Formats: sequence, C-alpha cells, structure tokens
Amino acid sequence: MNQKTTKTLPDKRPFEERVLARFDVFDARFDSIDARFDQVDSRFDTVDGRLEQLEARNYDTKPIWERALAAITETRFEVGEIKTKVSAIEGKVGAIEGKVGAIERKVGAIETKVNVIEAKVQILENDVNIIKIDQRSTRNELIDIRRDLKHRIGEKVDMILRFFLENREDIRDAEARIRELESKIA
Repeated sequence: MNQKTTKTLPDKRPFEERVLARFDVFDARFDSIDARFDQVDSRFDTVDGRLEQLEARNYDTKPIWERALAAITETRFEVGEIKTKVSAIEGKVGAIEGKVGAIERKVGAIETKVNVIEAKVQILENDVNIIKIDQRSTRNELIDIRRDLKHRIGEKVDMILRFFLENREDIRDAEARIRELESKIA
C-alpha cells in the first residue's frame, strides 16, 4: 500500500453519516415521486369517471346520431340533385359560350370589313382633298387667264377704237373730198 495520506474532504462528518444523509435525500425524492404518482392516480380516477359518464351519454345520444345520419343522407341526396342541376347549367353555359364564340367570329368579320371600308374612305378623302387642291389651282389659273384675257381684249378694243377713230377721220376727209368733187361736177 501507498503511504500517502488521503486528502481530507471538506465535509468533516464520518463516512456513515454522509451515506445516511444521502439515503435521506433519496428517501425525500422517492416521497415526492410517490406524491406525484398519487396525483396522477387521482387524475386517472377522474378521467375514468368522466369516461363512464360519456359512455352513459352515448346510449342517450343514439337517437340524435340516428337523426344526424338521416340528415346527412338527405343532404347527400340534395347534393346529388344540385350536381344534376349544375351539370344542366354547365351544358347551357357551354351552348351559350358556343353562341358567343359564333357572335365573336361574326363581329371579327364585321370589324375586318369596317377596317377595309375605313381604308377605302380614307383613300376617297385623300382623292377629294387632291381634287380640291387641283380645283383651287385650276380656279386660280382661270382667274389669271380671265384677267389676262380682259387685259388683252381691252388692248384689242382700244386698238380697234383707235383704228376706227383714225379711219373715221380719213373717211370724213374722203367724204368731204367726194362732196367737193360732186359739187364741182354738178
């Protein structure tokens, strides 16, 4: 054996006392666990009592369950009727959708025709605008021609009048000579 002395422990009590103190601690813990088990046991007794009450009520609620089952069966029957009606409605909606599709196609064709007509009207409007522009320029040209014609005719008339005036004097002169000659002859 080793000659070294054992360390002294902080607790100066003898070993037996320390072991017994430990057993006392274990004993206290077991007592608290026993108390807990007693509480759990009493709770189980309470649950067991409640369960017995529920089982007793189960016999009392049997007519309620039968009525509920009948109501559920009736509801299933009504749901079946509703499904039949919904199927009929779906069929009618499908027919309406078909008709709406046909109308949409016709409206599409009409829109296409309207677009073609609008394009043609636009072309006609452009042609009318061109004709208006041509008419205005032609009118202006005619006004210019009329003005020029008036001016030329005025010049020609003035020239003819001058010619007549000049010839008139010559004719008067000639007539005066003819009278003189006639008076000399006569």
